[in-house]
Amino acid sequence: MAVLVAAVVLLGGLVLVNLLLTTAIIRKLRTLGKESSLGGEVPELGLAVGAEVPPFSAVTVADAKVGSADFAGERTLVGFFSTDCRHCLPKAPAFVAAARDAAADGVRTLAVVVVHGEDPANLLAALADEVSVVVESEGGAISTAFAIAGFPSFFLVGPDTTVDARGHEPERLPAAPSRA
Repeated sequence: MAVLVAAVVLLGGLVLVNLLLTTAIIRKLRTLGKESSLGGEVPELGLAVGAEVPPFSAVTVADAKVGSADFAGERTLVGFFSTDCRHCLPKAPAFVAAARDAAADGVRTLAVVVVHGEDPANLLAALADEVSVVVESEGGAISTAFAIAGFPSFFLVGPDTTVDARGHEPERLPAAPSRA
């Protein structure tokens, strides 16, 4: 009988320790969830809203030079796509549609295709005829300037070369107010 009582007490103690550890883990997860929530803003996307775009220089597939200085004076919609991103190719038509709508409002458009070992032909076919496209390798000038941390990523750069809006939905960015 004493062995049975000892086993029940030991089992009860283990259950209590398990309950305390589980409660501590849940509290920590809730705290981490609140800290990473940025009020609807997507974390780890790249440059923050209000940040100035650092200097960069690149060449489009049409052999035209493009740089951060080209953003001055006009709003620019910039989209970042990756060849190994499963969401990028499906987002390309939405980006092209947003580019057409934005062009009617005087907004320029630039697409950046980052090559991660796969052929960029599908993305180029979806983008090249509609928007200016730069193809670069990982760590290229434009993706580094925008501090890209995930794909697809979209930015609306204001005429003062600062980021007005950012997100994963390109069709929402042209509606963002200009800071000029």
